[in-house]
Amino acid sequence: MINFRINILLCAALLCVAPASIAEEKAVTVQSILANAPKPDEVEFARQGVAETSIENAWERPCPYNSSRLLTEGSGDFDVDEAALRCRRWQDCKTAGADASRFTEGFFKHHKTGEEIPQQWKNDGEDLAKNDAEFGGGSGHSYNYALKFAEKNWRLFEGRSAGEADKLVKKQFWQWCAVEPLSIWKSKLDD
Repeated sequence: MINFRINILLCAALLCVAPASIAEEKAVTVQSILANAPKPDEVEFARQGVAETSIENAWERPCPYNSSRLLTEGSGDFDVDEAALRCRRWQDCKTAGADASRFTEGFFKHHKTGEEIPQQWKNDGEDLAKNDAEFGGGSGHSYNYALKFAEKNWRLFEGRSAGEADKLVKKQFWQWCAVEPLSIWKSKLDD
């Protein structure tokens, strides 16, 4: 009988606590969504077509070209197809920038300690050397450059913390990638 009462009390306590924790989870989700949404000034830069070069640490932010504000507010001559290409390039640059950082650190370790370069990087490098132009549209183009960038710039990790070097690599990679012609990404769609 006592066990039965304890079980009922435990169930009642759980029912009282569960709604509060569910509400907290929803609040955190809404907060994270709002934190990851493009900010008004980022949307304005997108409207002007200069978001890639005007947003500080843009590689850490979501693409503002697909913002609902941009698509719904009087944007006049805003080209929706171009916005999709810009977002594809934005995402590819973010992804390849992270790869560039990882590759650069790998080349740094290789030069400093003799640590082996991963076989996949060697395979990718051989594929690039054989057929650079067919490496896969915008994604392949940026991945290709990430490998070349890392091999050339491994010294960016010298004398810096991993966090500092990571940020520097991503910044330099973004400066190159974010202004690459959209035609590279469009050509892959036309295939």
